[in-house]
Amino acid sequence: MMRSVCRCLSRITRDQSGTAAIEFALVAPVFFALVLGIIDVGRYMWTLNTMQYAIDDAIRAGVVQEMAPEDVEARVKETLAHLSAGGLTVEALPTSSTLEVTAQATYAFLFPISSFVETTTISLRSEMPN
Repeated sequence: MMRSVCRCLSRITRDQSGTAAIEFALVAPVFFALVLGIIDVGRYMWTLNTMQYAIDDAIRAGVVQEMAPEDVEARVKETLAHLSAGGLTVEALPTSSTLEVTAQATYAFLFPISSFVETTTISLRSEMPN
């Protein structure tokens, strides 16, 4: 009886079928979480750069074309209309020597990095002399 149990156990330990499936099941969640995290951080950086470009473009146009602050704000909002970031607020503040534009938006990650980081606020500012 004991000998047959030992033979059965040794046969099971030598059997390699299904090893690849088990290894894949252990590694796949980590791999896919890493890939999705990279994609999400890339989307965040793209949103950040798009917002900064819109602010820079609008402030440049506002100074060169001597636009009203409301027109500068409208230009930023028009450029960022396609953006998936919510709660976009834009403010243009002219002074005697500069034009300052600030924008703020809430960015929601598609795949939350953790239970603590589901959304973040993007705040950008640009200033240009008149």
